[in-house]
Amino acid sequence: MGRLSKGPMVRPVVCALTLALAPGLVRGQQPVVRQPLDSATIVRLRLSDGSRFTAQLLEPFGPESTSVVYAPPPHRDCGVPRAQCRLQIPASQLSTIEVRQGSDGWRGALIGAGVGATLGLLLGVTYEENTCTLGVPGGCSRPSKGTVMGLTTFLGAALGSGVGALFGLGSPRWGPAP
Repeated sequence: MGRLSKGPMVRPVVCALTLALAPGLVRGQQPVVRQPLDSATIVRLRLSDGSRFTAQLLEPFGPESTSVVYAPPPHRDCGVPRAQCRLQIPASQLSTIEVRQGSDGWRGALIGAGVGATLGLLLGVTYEENTCTLGVPGGCSRPSKGTVMGLTTFLGAALGSGVGALFGLGSPRWGPAP
């Protein structure tokens, strides 16, 4: 009576544990890329230890490659003449390779438009309708507070969108290598 019986519950528990651990085991066996990447490609390398960095491939890298030969991107200095800057790591240390897939211009424009519209609205809210005291009835015309709020909100959104798009264009969007 003190022994555990191998009843019908043992097999489903073992199967469930195997299925839960299987994706990690399968992921480790898959190649980092499915199609070869050309030399001179700018990539972002993610290592098994969690670190990541941007690099320029100096040799093609494919599914059967055993190491990655790279240099820092062209705009970064490596401390020695560029022709001598050649680094190498084993492919087994890579978890993923990412390539550039455009920029975040639209995202920057949307964020900039939201910030600019908010600032423009706040500027419009602070506008005060001063009445004319020139003594002549109808002698001056000033826009209503609603008109000023709408105009400053629109101009703020337009200006913010442009500035945000410029910032977004300088920020590359990365995705998994093919």
